[in-house]
Amino acid sequence: MIRTGRHGDIHLITLDRPGRRNAVDGPMAEALAEAVAAAERDDEVRAIVLTGAGGTFCAGNDLKAMAAGEFPVPTADGPPPMQVTRTPPAKPVVAAIEGYCFGGGFELALWADLRVASTTAEFGTLNLAQGLPCLDAATVRLPRLVGQGRALDILLTARRVPADEALSYGLINRLVEPGRALEEALELAGAVARPPVEARNAARRSVLEQWTLPEDEAAANEARLALAP
Repeated sequence: MIRTGRHGDIHLITLDRPGRRNAVDGPMAEALAEAVAAAERDDEVRAIVLTGAGGTFCAGNDLKAMAAGEFPVPTADGPPPMQVTRTPPAKPVVAAIEGYCFGGGFELALWADLRVASTTAEFGTLNLAQGLPCLDAATVRLPRLVGQGRALDILLTARRVPADEALSYGLINRLVEPGRALEEALELAGAVARPPVEARNAARRSVLEQWTLPEDEAAANEARLALAP
C-alpha cells in the first residue's frame, strides 16, 4: 500500500494501490504517516518525493472504506484523514503527479512544497460535489498558493482542473510529458537537496511562518532563523 525507497539523499514514498486509483483508506493513511516520520527522522534524508503507482497520483479518500466505517471518525482536534496534512512537513517534499489528483489526494499534493505534474494530471476537490468536506487543509493552502478568487473557483465548482490550467495558476511548478513526472520530481528534489541544509531550512521556515505575521515581524523572524546557531 505504501512503498518506500532511496535515491541517494532523496526518500521516495509511493502510494501503491492502483486498483483503487491509490485512494487512501485508514491503514494506508497510517502507513503514509509512518513513512513520512521515518524520512524526517533520518539525518541522511534531505528531501522527500511523494508519488503514486500506476499512472495515478491519488483519487482521494477511499469512499467505500469510509462508508464501511474503516476510517476514524474525523474531529477538529484529531488527525486529518490523510494523517500528515495538518502541519507542514519537516523536510522539503516534492509531489510527482500523474493522472487523478482529487479530494484528499489533491490536499496531499498541496501539503507538499513543490509539485511536478504530467499533462495527464487533473486536480480538484471532487469530494465537495459528493457533500464531503475538505479536512486536509485545502481551504487554507490552496488560496495561499493561487489566490482567493482562483481557489474559490476550484473549490465552489468542485470541477476538474487540467494540468495546463494548474500551471498557469502556479498550482504546479513543472509540467512534463506523460510518464516523466517522477523523473523530473527526483531531479527537482536533488536540486532542493544541494544547498547547505541550515541556510535552506531557515529560508523555508521563514516562508512557511510568515503568513500570520506583520511584515516587520516576518522580517525579524527571517533574521532570527537565519542567524540561529
